[in-house]
Amino acid sequence: MSAETPPPTETTTPAETTTPSRTGPPDGPPRGRLLILLAVVGAEFMLQLDGTIVNVALPGLRTDLDLGISEASWVVNGFFLAFAGLLLPAGRLGDLLSHRRLFLWGVGLVGAASLLAGLAPNLPVLVAGRALQGAGAAVAGPAGLALLTREFTGPRRERAFSLYAVVTGLGAVSGMLLGALLTWLGDWRWTLLVNVPVALTVVLLGARTLSPAPPRPDRRPAGLPGAALVVGALTALVYGLVRAADHGWDDTAALLCLGGALLLGAAWVTVDRRSAEPLVPPHVLADRRRAGGFLGLVTLAAVLTSFLFLMVQYLDAVLGLGPLGTGLAILPFGLSLLVTTQLLDRFLAGFGHRPRPVTGLAVVLLAVLWLTRLHEDSGYATGMLGPTTLLGIGVGLALVPLNLTILATTRPEDTGVTAGILQAALTVGGTLGLALLLVPYNRAGGEPGTAVPAAFDWSAGIAGLSLLTVAACWYLPGRAPRE
Repeated sequence: MSAETPPPTETTTPAETTTPSRTGPPDGPPRGRLLILLAVVGAEFMLQLDGTIVNVALPGLRTDLDLGISEASWVVNGFFLAFAGLLLPAGRLGDLLSHRRLFLWGVGLVGAASLLAGLAPNLPVLVAGRALQGAGAAVAGPAGLALLTREFTGPRRERAFSLYAVVTGLGAVSGMLLGALLTWLGDWRWTLLVNVPVALTVVLLGARTLSPAPPRPDRRPAGLPGAALVVGALTALVYGLVRAADHGWDDTAALLCLGGALLLGAAWVTVDRRSAEPLVPPHVLADRRRAGGFLGLVTLAAVLTSFLFLMVQYLDAVLGLGPLGTGLAILPFGLSLLVTTQLLDRFLAGFGHRPRPVTGLAVVLLAVLWLTRLHEDSGYATGMLGPTTLLGIGVGLALVPLNLTILATTRPEDTGVTAGILQAALTVGGTLGLALLLVPYNRAGGEPGTAVPAAFDWSAGIAGLSLLTVAACWYLPGRAPRE
Protein backbone atom coordinates (compact mmCIF):
# COMPACT_ATOMS: atom_id res chain seq x y z
CA MET A 1 0.00 0.00 0.00
CA SER A 2 1.43 3.29 -1.07
CA ALA A 3 1.91 6.00 1.53
CA GLU A 4 2.00 9.71 1.04
CA THR A 5 4.60 11.65 3.00
CA PRO A 6 2.93 13.70 5.75
CA PRO A 7 3.56 17.40 6.06
CA PRO A 8 6.68 18.29 8.07
CA THR A 9 4.58 20.02 10.73
CA GLU A 10 2.49 16.92 11.43
CA THR A 11 2.99 15.04 14.66
CA THR A 12 1.67 11.53 15.09
CA THR A 13 1.33 9.91 18.48
CA PRO A 14 2.37 6.26 18.89
CA ALA A 15 -1.25 5.30 19.42
CA GLU A 16 -2.23 6.65 16.00
CA THR A 17 0.01 4.46 13.86
CA THR A 18 -1.46 3.04 10.72
CA THR A 19 -1.23 -0.64 11.64
CA PRO A 20 -3.43 -1.76 14.53
CA SER A 21 -2.01 -4.28 16.92
CA ARG A 22 -3.06 -7.91 16.70
CA THR A 23 -2.51 -10.99 18.75
CA GLY A 24 -1.09 -13.31 16.11
CA PRO A 25 1.68 -12.88 13.58
CA PRO A 26 0.84 -10.29 10.94
CA ASP A 27 1.33 -12.73 8.08
CA GLY A 28 0.04 -16.23 8.74
CA PRO A 29 -0.14 -19.11 6.25
CA PRO A 30 -1.78 -18.11 2.93
CA ARG A 31 -4.53 -20.71 3.37
CA GLY A 32 -5.33 -19.38 6.83
CA ARG A 33 -5.55 -15.81 5.53
CA LEU A 34 -7.82 -16.95 2.71
CA LEU A 35 -10.18 -18.70 5.13
CA ILE A 36 -10.29 -15.63 7.37
CA LEU A 37 -11.13 -13.47 4.36
CA LEU A 38 -13.83 -15.91 3.25
CA ALA A 39 -15.41 -15.88 6.72
CA VAL A 40 -15.51 -12.09 7.09
CA VAL A 41 -16.44 -11.27 3.49
CA GLY A 42 -18.98 -14.11 3.39
CA ALA A 43 -20.65 -12.72 6.49
CA GLU A 44 -20.72 -9.19 5.02
CA PHE A 45 -22.27 -10.50 1.81
CA MET A 46 -25.00 -12.18 3.82
CA LEU A 47 -25.62 -8.99 5.82
CA GLN A 48 -25.81 -6.89 2.67
CA LEU A 49 -28.26 -9.35 1.09
CA ASP A 50 -30.56 -9.14 4.10
CA GLY A 51 -31.22 -5.47 3.42
CA THR A 52 -32.79 -6.05 -0.03
CA ILE A 53 -33.41 -9.74 -0.62
CA VAL A 54 -36.94 -9.60 0.82
CA ASN A 55 -38.01 -6.60 -1.27
CA VAL A 56 -38.89 -8.52 -4.43
CA ALA A 57 -40.68 -11.18 -2.34
CA LEU A 58 -43.07 -8.69 -0.71
CA PRO A 59 -45.99 -9.28 -3.12
CA GLY A 60 -46.05 -13.01 -2.37
CA LEU A 61 -45.51 -12.35 1.33
CA ARG A 62 -48.46 -9.96 1.43
CA THR A 63 -50.71 -12.50 -0.26
CA ASP A 64 -49.64 -15.36 1.99
CA LEU A 65 -50.04 -13.44 5.26
CA ASP A 66 -52.91 -11.20 4.05
CA LEU A 67 -51.08 -7.92 4.70
CA GLY A 68 -51.50 -4.36 3.47
CA ILE A 69 -48.68 -2.29 2.01
CA SER A 70 -47.99 -0.34 5.21
CA GLU A 71 -47.92 -3.55 7.28
CA ALA A 72 -45.57 -5.28 4.84
CA SER A 73 -43.21 -2.30 4.89
CA TRP A 74 -42.26 -3.22 8.46
CA VAL A 75 -40.67 -6.40 7.14
CA VAL A 76 -38.05 -4.14 5.55
CA ASN A 77 -38.05 -1.29 8.06
CA GLY A 78 -37.77 -3.55 11.11
CA PHE A 79 -34.38 -4.75 9.91
CA PHE A 80 -32.98 -1.29 9.23
CA LEU A 81 -34.23 0.24 12.48
CA ALA A 82 -32.53 -2.39 14.63
CA PHE A 83 -29.41 -2.34 12.46
CA ALA A 84 -28.93 1.43 12.48
CA GLY A 85 -29.80 1.88 16.14
CA LEU A 86 -27.31 -0.68 17.49
CA LEU A 87 -24.29 -0.08 15.24
CA LEU A 88 -22.35 2.30 17.49
CA PRO A 89 -22.87 0.50 20.84
CA ALA A 90 -22.10 -2.85 19.17
CA GLY A 91 -18.93 -1.49 17.63
CA ARG A 92 -17.77 -0.10 20.96
CA LEU A 93 -18.59 -3.38 22.69
CA GLY A 94 -16.23 -5.15 20.31
CA ASP A 95 -13.43 -2.74 21.30
CA LEU A 96 -14.02 -3.51 24.98
CA LEU A 97 -14.52 -7.27 24.73
CA SER A 98 -13.42 -9.09 21.58
CA HIS A 99 -14.13 -8.43 17.90
CA ARG A 100 -13.86 -12.15 17.21
CA ARG A 101 -16.44 -13.01 19.85
CA LEU A 102 -18.85 -10.28 18.73
CA PHE A 103 -18.47 -11.32 15.09
CA LEU A 104 -19.35 -14.96 15.82
CA TRP A 105 -22.23 -14.02 18.12
CA GLY A 106 -23.65 -11.57 15.59
CA VAL A 107 -23.51 -14.00 12.67
CA GLY A 108 -25.05 -16.72 14.84
CA LEU A 109 -27.89 -14.36 15.81
CA VAL A 110 -28.53 -13.54 12.13
CA GLY A 111 -28.80 -17.25 11.36
CA ALA A 112 -31.18 -17.97 14.26
CA ALA A 113 -33.29 -14.89 13.46
CA SER A 114 -33.49 -15.90 9.79
CA LEU A 115 -34.85 -19.30 10.81
CA LEU A 116 -37.44 -17.61 13.04
CA ALA A 117 -38.51 -15.18 10.31
CA GLY A 118 -38.54 -17.82 7.58
CA LEU A 119 -40.92 -20.02 9.59
CA ALA A 120 -43.02 -17.13 10.94
CA PRO A 121 -46.79 -17.88 10.99
CA ASN A 122 -47.80 -14.22 11.24
CA LEU A 123 -46.59 -10.64 10.92
CA PRO A 124 -45.49 -10.02 14.55
CA VAL A 125 -43.19 -13.05 14.53
CA LEU A 126 -41.86 -12.12 11.09
CA VAL A 127 -41.08 -8.52 12.12
CA ALA A 128 -39.46 -9.75 15.35
CA GLY A 129 -37.26 -12.09 13.32
CA ARG A 130 -36.29 -9.29 10.93
CA ALA A 131 -35.46 -6.97 13.86
CA LEU A 132 -33.26 -9.67 15.38
CA GLN A 133 -31.59 -10.05 11.98
CA GLY A 134 -30.83 -6.33 12.06
CA ALA A 135 -29.47 -6.59 15.61
CA GLY A 136 -27.20 -9.48 14.62
CA ALA A 137 -26.01 -7.54 11.58
CA ALA A 138 -25.22 -4.52 13.77
CA VAL A 139 -23.10 -6.72 16.05
CA ALA A 140 -21.31 -8.64 13.28
CA GLY A 141 -20.77 -5.84 10.74
CA PRO A 142 -18.40 -3.50 12.68
CA ALA A 143 -16.64 -6.50 14.22
CA GLY A 144 -15.96 -7.92 10.75
CA LEU A 145 -14.46 -4.64 9.55
CA ALA A 146 -12.29 -4.43 12.67
CA LEU A 147 -11.11 -8.00 12.11
CA LEU A 148 -10.04 -7.19 8.54
CA THR A 149 -8.02 -4.26 9.93
CA ARG A 150 -6.45 -6.49 12.58
CA GLU A 151 -5.79 -9.65 10.61
CA PHE A 152 -4.30 -8.09 7.46
CA THR A 153 -1.45 -5.63 7.01
CA GLY A 154 0.12 -3.68 4.17
CA PRO A 155 -0.87 -4.65 0.60
CA ARG A 156 -2.85 -7.65 1.87
CA ARG A 157 -5.09 -5.31 3.84
CA GLU A 158 -5.73 -3.22 0.75
CA ARG A 159 -6.66 -6.33 -1.27
CA ALA A 160 -8.94 -7.47 1.55
CA PHE A 161 -10.69 -4.11 1.61
CA SER A 162 -11.00 -4.18 -2.18
CA LEU A 163 -12.90 -7.44 -1.97
CA TYR A 164 -14.95 -6.06 0.92
CA ALA A 165 -15.87 -3.04 -1.23
CA VAL A 166 -17.03 -5.34 -4.03
CA VAL A 167 -19.25 -7.23 -1.60
CA THR A 168 -20.67 -3.98 -0.22
CA GLY A 169 -21.47 -2.68 -3.69
CA LEU A 170 -22.85 -5.97 -5.00
CA GLY A 171 -24.95 -6.72 -1.92
CA ALA A 172 -28.05 -4.72 -2.83
CA VAL A 173 -27.96 -5.74 -6.51
CA SER A 174 -27.39 -9.41 -5.66
CA GLY A 175 -30.15 -9.25 -3.06
CA MET A 176 -32.72 -8.23 -5.65
CA LEU A 177 -31.49 -10.80 -8.17
CA LEU A 178 -31.21 -13.67 -5.67
CA GLY A 179 -34.52 -12.72 -4.05
CA ALA A 180 -36.27 -12.85 -7.42
CA LEU A 181 -34.66 -16.21 -8.22
CA LEU A 182 -35.51 -17.78 -4.85
CA THR A 183 -39.08 -16.47 -5.01
CA TRP A 184 -39.45 -17.89 -8.51
CA LEU A 185 -38.05 -21.30 -7.45
CA GLY A 186 -39.92 -21.51 -4.17
CA ASP A 187 -41.65 -18.75 -2.21
CA TRP A 188 -40.83 -15.72 -0.05
CA ARG A 189 -39.68 -17.84 2.91
CA TRP A 190 -36.65 -19.03 0.94
CA THR A 191 -35.30 -15.47 0.89
CA LEU A 192 -34.96 -15.69 4.68
CA LEU A 193 -34.07 -19.35 5.19
CA VAL A 194 -31.14 -19.12 2.78
CA ASN A 195 -29.21 -17.34 5.56
CA VAL A 196 -29.28 -20.33 7.90
CA PRO A 197 -26.67 -22.56 6.18
CA VAL A 198 -24.56 -19.51 5.26
CA ALA A 199 -24.47 -18.28 8.88
CA LEU A 200 -23.64 -21.74 10.19
CA THR A 201 -20.76 -22.08 7.72
CA VAL A 202 -19.36 -18.65 8.59
CA VAL A 203 -19.52 -19.34 12.34
CA LEU A 204 -17.71 -22.67 12.00
CA LEU A 205 -15.11 -21.19 9.67
CA GLY A 206 -14.57 -18.11 11.81
CA ALA A 207 -14.30 -20.08 15.04
CA ARG A 208 -11.55 -22.17 13.48
CA THR A 209 -9.50 -19.50 11.74
CA LEU A 210 -9.88 -16.14 13.54
CA SER A 211 -7.13 -15.53 16.09
CA PRO A 212 -8.50 -14.92 19.61
CA ALA A 213 -7.95 -11.57 21.27
CA PRO A 214 -8.21 -11.22 25.06
CA PRO A 215 -10.55 -8.66 26.64
CA ARG A 216 -9.10 -5.28 27.59
CA PRO A 217 -9.33 -5.13 31.39
CA ASP A 218 -7.74 -1.66 31.36
CA ARG A 219 -10.77 -0.18 29.59
CA ARG A 220 -13.88 0.71 31.54
CA PRO A 221 -17.16 -0.04 29.76
CA ALA A 222 -18.80 2.81 27.90
CA GLY A 223 -21.53 4.53 29.87
CA LEU A 224 -25.00 3.00 29.61
CA PRO A 225 -26.80 6.40 29.40
CA GLY A 226 -24.74 7.44 26.38
CA ALA A 227 -25.33 4.11 24.65
CA ALA A 228 -29.09 4.33 25.29
CA LEU A 229 -29.21 7.90 23.93
CA VAL A 230 -27.36 7.06 20.72
CA VAL A 231 -29.58 4.03 20.12
CA GLY A 232 -32.64 6.24 20.55
CA ALA A 233 -31.21 9.00 18.34
CA LEU A 234 -30.25 6.71 15.45
CA THR A 235 -33.50 4.75 15.63
CA ALA A 236 -35.59 7.94 15.63
CA LEU A 237 -33.51 9.38 12.78
CA VAL A 238 -33.87 6.34 10.52
CA TYR A 239 -37.56 5.93 11.35
CA GLY A 240 -38.19 9.62 10.67
CA LEU A 241 -36.45 9.35 7.29
CA VAL A 242 -38.36 6.17 6.40
CA ARG A 243 -41.61 7.86 7.42
CA ALA A 244 -40.75 10.94 5.34
CA ALA A 245 -40.03 8.71 2.34
CA ASP A 246 -43.44 7.04 2.68
CA HIS A 247 -45.62 10.00 3.69
CA GLY A 248 -43.68 13.11 2.64
CA TRP A 249 -41.68 15.68 4.53
CA ASP A 250 -44.78 17.42 5.82
CA ASP A 251 -45.84 14.33 7.80
CA THR A 252 -46.21 15.22 11.50
CA ALA A 253 -44.89 11.90 12.80
CA ALA A 254 -41.82 12.13 10.56
CA LEU A 255 -41.04 15.65 11.74
CA LEU A 256 -41.52 14.68 15.39
CA CYS A 257 -39.15 11.73 14.99
CA LEU A 258 -36.51 13.83 13.28
CA GLY A 259 -36.82 16.52 15.95
CA GLY A 260 -36.57 13.86 18.65
CA ALA A 261 -33.46 12.47 16.95
CA LEU A 262 -31.83 15.91 17.12
CA LEU A 263 -32.66 16.31 20.80
CA LEU A 264 -31.46 12.81 21.70
CA GLY A 265 -28.30 13.35 19.64
CA ALA A 266 -27.55 16.61 21.44
CA ALA A 267 -28.15 14.94 24.80
CA TRP A 268 -25.83 12.07 23.81
CA VAL A 269 -23.04 14.47 22.81
CA THR A 270 -23.37 16.25 26.16
CA VAL A 271 -23.34 13.01 28.17
CA ASP A 272 -20.51 11.50 26.11
CA ARG A 273 -18.27 14.56 26.53
CA ARG A 274 -18.62 14.35 30.31
CA SER A 275 -18.06 10.59 30.47
CA ALA A 276 -14.75 9.13 31.63
CA GLU A 277 -15.09 6.43 28.95
CA PRO A 278 -17.20 7.90 26.11
CA LEU A 279 -19.01 5.75 23.59
CA VAL A 280 -17.25 7.63 20.76
CA PRO A 281 -13.86 9.06 21.83
CA PRO A 282 -13.51 12.66 20.59
CA HIS A 283 -10.34 11.95 18.60
CA VAL A 284 -12.22 9.51 16.33
CA LEU A 285 -14.17 12.37 14.74
CA ALA A 286 -11.70 15.20 15.38
CA ASP A 287 -9.40 14.24 12.52
CA ARG A 288 -10.41 16.12 9.37
CA ARG A 289 -9.57 13.35 6.92
CA ARG A 290 -11.62 10.79 8.82
CA ALA A 291 -14.52 13.24 9.20
CA GLY A 292 -14.37 13.95 5.47
CA GLY A 293 -14.37 10.23 4.78
CA PHE A 294 -17.49 9.72 6.92
CA LEU A 295 -19.31 12.58 5.16
CA GLY A 296 -18.21 11.24 1.79
CA LEU A 297 -19.68 7.83 2.64
CA VAL A 298 -22.99 9.39 3.75
CA THR A 299 -23.43 11.25 0.47
CA LEU A 300 -22.11 8.36 -1.67
CA ALA A 301 -24.59 5.99 0.00
CA ALA A 302 -27.38 8.49 -0.70
CA VAL A 303 -26.48 8.46 -4.41
CA LEU A 304 -26.22 4.66 -4.59
CA THR A 305 -29.48 3.93 -2.77
CA SER A 306 -31.39 6.40 -4.88
CA PHE A 307 -29.78 4.95 -8.02
CA LEU A 308 -30.95 1.43 -7.19
CA PHE A 309 -34.46 2.59 -6.31
CA LEU A 310 -34.86 4.78 -9.39
CA MET A 311 -33.40 2.25 -11.79
CA VAL A 312 -35.70 -0.49 -10.51
CA GLN A 313 -38.72 1.76 -11.13
CA TYR A 314 -37.56 2.60 -14.65
CA LEU A 315 -36.52 -0.90 -15.68
CA ASP A 316 -39.72 -2.46 -14.39
CA ALA A 317 -42.36 0.16 -15.28
CA VAL A 318 -40.91 1.67 -18.49
CA LEU A 319 -38.95 -1.22 -20.00
CA GLY A 320 -41.10 -3.98 -18.46
CA LEU A 321 -38.19 -6.25 -17.52
CA GLY A 322 -39.69 -7.74 -14.34
CA PRO A 323 -37.77 -8.61 -11.14
CA LEU A 324 -35.29 -11.07 -12.64
CA GLY A 325 -34.64 -8.97 -15.74
CA THR A 326 -34.19 -5.88 -13.58
CA GLY A 327 -31.58 -7.61 -11.45
CA LEU A 328 -29.68 -8.71 -14.56
CA ALA A 329 -29.89 -5.21 -16.05
CA ILE A 330 -28.20 -3.68 -12.98
CA LEU A 331 -25.52 -6.39 -12.94
CA PRO A 332 -23.05 -4.33 -15.09
CA PHE A 333 -22.77 -1.96 -12.12
CA GLY A 334 -21.48 -4.82 -9.97
CA LEU A 335 -19.19 -6.19 -12.67
CA SER A 336 -17.55 -2.81 -13.29
CA LEU A 337 -17.17 -2.38 -9.52
CA LEU A 338 -15.45 -5.77 -9.36
CA VAL A 339 -13.08 -5.00 -12.22
CA THR A 340 -12.22 -1.57 -10.83
CA THR A 341 -11.45 -2.68 -7.28
CA GLN A 342 -9.49 -5.76 -8.32
CA LEU A 343 -7.61 -4.39 -11.35
CA LEU A 344 -7.83 -0.65 -11.98
CA ASP A 345 -7.69 0.41 -8.33
CA ARG A 346 -4.59 -1.73 -7.81
CA PHE A 347 -2.95 -0.09 -10.82
CA LEU A 348 -3.68 3.35 -9.34
CA ALA A 349 -2.37 2.40 -5.87
CA GLY A 350 0.97 4.04 -6.65
CA PHE A 351 -0.72 7.45 -6.76
CA GLY A 352 -1.64 7.28 -3.06
CA HIS A 353 -5.03 7.34 -1.40
CA ARG A 354 -5.94 10.99 -1.65
CA PRO A 355 -6.45 11.32 -5.43
CA ARG A 356 -8.40 8.09 -5.86
CA PRO A 357 -11.63 8.86 -3.95
CA VAL A 358 -11.80 12.36 -5.43
CA THR A 359 -11.37 10.89 -8.92
CA GLY A 360 -13.95 8.21 -8.16
CA LEU A 361 -16.51 10.71 -6.89
CA ALA A 362 -15.97 12.83 -10.00
CA VAL A 363 -16.73 9.74 -12.13
CA VAL A 364 -19.85 9.09 -10.02
CA LEU A 365 -21.01 12.65 -10.71
CA LEU A 366 -20.51 12.19 -14.46
CA ALA A 367 -22.49 8.94 -14.39
CA VAL A 368 -25.43 10.52 -12.56
CA LEU A 369 -25.40 13.52 -14.91
CA TRP A 370 -25.59 11.04 -17.79
CA LEU A 371 -28.64 9.39 -16.15
CA THR A 372 -30.44 12.76 -16.04
CA ARG A 373 -30.74 12.47 -19.85
CA LEU A 374 -33.09 9.48 -19.58
CA HIS A 375 -36.57 9.88 -21.08
CA GLU A 376 -39.60 7.70 -21.80
CA ASP A 377 -38.17 6.40 -25.08
CA SER A 378 -34.66 5.61 -23.83
CA GLY A 379 -33.52 2.06 -24.44
CA TYR A 380 -31.38 0.04 -22.07
CA ALA A 381 -28.34 -0.29 -24.33
CA THR A 382 -28.32 3.35 -25.45
CA GLY A 383 -29.47 5.15 -22.31
CA MET A 384 -28.63 3.03 -19.27
CA LEU A 385 -25.81 0.56 -19.85
CA GLY A 386 -23.11 3.25 -20.16
CA PRO A 387 -23.88 5.28 -17.02
CA THR A 388 -24.58 2.13 -14.97
CA THR A 389 -21.13 0.79 -15.86
CA LEU A 390 -19.49 4.18 -15.27
CA LEU A 391 -21.10 4.44 -11.84
CA GLY A 392 -19.61 1.10 -10.83
CA ILE A 393 -16.17 2.34 -11.86
CA GLY A 394 -16.54 5.53 -9.82
CA VAL A 395 -17.74 3.70 -6.71
CA GLY A 396 -14.89 1.21 -7.04
CA LEU A 397 -12.34 4.00 -7.17
CA ALA A 398 -13.80 5.88 -4.18
CA LEU A 399 -14.94 3.22 -1.73
CA VAL A 400 -11.70 1.35 -0.99
CA PRO A 401 -9.49 4.39 -0.14
CA LEU A 402 -12.30 5.96 1.88
CA ASN A 403 -12.67 2.84 4.02
CA LEU A 404 -8.92 2.32 4.32
CA THR A 405 -8.21 5.90 5.35
CA ILE A 406 -10.94 5.86 7.99
CA LEU A 407 -9.95 2.53 9.57
CA ALA A 408 -6.18 2.37 9.03
CA THR A 409 -5.61 5.75 10.67
CA THR A 410 -7.69 4.90 13.74
CA ARG A 411 -6.17 3.86 17.04
CA PRO A 412 -6.25 0.06 17.47
CA GLU A 413 -8.48 0.25 20.53
CA ASP A 414 -11.09 2.26 18.60
CA THR A 415 -11.44 0.21 15.39
CA GLY A 416 -14.77 -1.29 16.43
CA VAL A 417 -16.59 1.96 17.15
CA THR A 418 -15.01 3.55 14.06
CA ALA A 419 -16.30 0.68 11.94
CA GLY A 420 -19.71 1.19 13.56
CA ILE A 421 -19.69 4.87 12.59
CA LEU A 422 -18.64 3.91 9.06
CA GLN A 423 -21.54 1.51 8.64
CA ALA A 424 -23.95 3.91 10.32
CA ALA A 425 -22.89 6.55 7.79
CA LEU A 426 -23.74 4.18 4.94
CA THR A 427 -27.10 3.23 6.47
CA VAL A 428 -28.21 6.76 7.35
CA GLY A 429 -26.93 8.08 4.03
CA GLY A 430 -28.89 5.53 2.06
CA THR A 431 -32.09 6.20 3.98
CA LEU A 432 -31.61 9.96 3.70
CA GLY A 433 -30.98 9.73 -0.05
CA LEU A 434 -34.17 7.78 -0.67
CA ALA A 435 -36.24 10.19 1.43
CA LEU A 436 -34.82 13.21 -0.40
CA LEU A 437 -35.07 11.80 -3.92
CA LEU A 438 -38.73 10.89 -3.50
CA VAL A 439 -39.52 14.61 -3.32
CA PRO A 440 -38.73 15.38 -6.99
CA TYR A 441 -39.97 11.92 -7.97
CA ASN A 442 -43.43 12.60 -6.54
CA ARG A 443 -43.48 16.20 -7.77
CA ALA A 444 -43.02 14.89 -11.31
CA GLY A 445 -46.17 12.80 -10.95
CA GLY A 446 -44.62 9.49 -9.97
CA GLU A 447 -44.54 8.24 -13.56
CA PRO A 448 -41.09 6.63 -13.93
CA GLY A 449 -40.59 7.83 -17.50
CA THR A 450 -40.53 11.47 -16.38
CA ALA A 451 -40.04 11.21 -12.61
CA VAL A 452 -36.81 9.19 -12.70
CA PRO A 453 -34.81 11.80 -14.70
CA ALA A 454 -36.16 14.56 -12.43
CA ALA A 455 -34.99 12.66 -9.36
CA PHE A 456 -31.57 12.10 -10.91
CA ASP A 457 -31.20 15.88 -11.14
CA TRP A 458 -31.26 15.99 -7.34
CA SER A 459 -29.00 12.94 -7.14
CA ALA A 460 -26.43 14.78 -9.26
CA GLY A 461 -26.49 17.60 -6.70
CA ILE A 462 -25.79 15.10 -3.89
CA ALA A 463 -22.94 13.57 -5.93
CA GLY A 464 -21.46 17.03 -6.44
CA LEU A 465 -21.71 17.73 -2.70
CA SER A 466 -19.92 14.44 -1.98
CA LEU A 467 -17.07 15.39 -4.31
CA LEU A 468 -16.68 18.88 -2.83
CA THR A 469 -16.82 17.63 0.76
CA VAL A 470 -14.08 15.03 0.37
CA ALA A 471 -11.91 17.35 -1.73
CA ALA A 472 -12.18 20.13 0.85
CA CYS A 473 -11.46 17.90 3.85
CA TRP A 474 -8.57 16.08 2.19
CA TYR A 475 -6.86 18.84 0.22
CA LEU A 476 -7.28 22.13 2.06
CA PRO A 477 -4.25 23.07 4.21
CA GLY A 478 -4.18 21.64 7.70
CA ARG A 479 -3.34 18.54 9.65
CA ALA A 480 -3.99 15.22 7.91
CA PRO A 481 -3.36 11.71 9.26
CA ARG A 482 -0.54 9.57 7.98
CA GLU A 483 -1.68 6.95 5.46
